[in-house]
Amino acid sequence: MEEVLQQLENKVRSLVQPTDQEWQAFTQKWRLFSFDKNHRVTNLGEIEPYFYFVTKGVIRGYFIKEGEEFNIGFSYAGEYSGVYDSFMLQKPSQYALETLSETSGIRIKHHDLMALFDEYKVFERWGRLFNQGILVGFGIFIQSILADSAEDRFNRLIDQSPHIFQLVPQKHLASYLGMSAETFSRMRKKTM
Repeated sequence: MEEVLQQLENKVRSLVQPTDQEWQAFTQKWRLFSFDKNHRVTNLGEIEPYFYFVTKGVIRGYFIKEGEEFNIGFSYAGEYSGVYDSFMLQKPSQYALETLSETSGIRIKHHDLMALFDEYKVFERWGRLFNQGILVGFGIFIQSILADSAEDRFNRLIDQSPHIFQLVPQKHLASYLGMSAETFSRMRKKTM
C-alpha cells in the first residue's frame, strides 16, 4: 500500500501541497482494489460509488447506442478513473467502466472525498484543479472529434499517448478516435 500511496502523492502534489497532517487524513480514506481482466467496474445506470487511482492495468469507459460500443476514454497506471459525472452528482451512470487487463490501485468513496473537500481547503483546491484539467481535456477532445480529420486525430494520439498502442486493443482505439477499425489499421500501418 505504501508504494501505491507514494504514486498517488506524486500525482496530487503535482497540483497542490498538503501538509503532512492533511496528507495523513487524505490517505486514510483510500482502499486497495483489484479486478480481473474484462471486469465490469461500473454498469450503465448504476451510481458510481468510487473515485479510482490506477496503478496497474487499463480501464476503458464506454457507452452503447443501438448495439454499438463507443469508447470515450482510457485510464492506466498513474491516472484517475471512474464514471466521474455519476460519482460527483450521485446520479445513474450514462456509461460503463470495464477493465481491459488485470487492474489494481486504490479508490475512495464519494462521501469520504466530499468530507475531505469540506474539511481541507487544499483538497478542495485539488478537486477544482482536477476538474479544470478534465474540462479542458474534454474541450480539446470534442473539438478534435468535430473538426479534425481522422488522420489528425490519429497523429495527435500518437504524439500525446504513444504507449496506449501497447495497452489498448485497436478496435477500442478506433472507436475512441471516431473511425472504423479498417481506417485505424491503415493509418497504423502507414505511420508505425
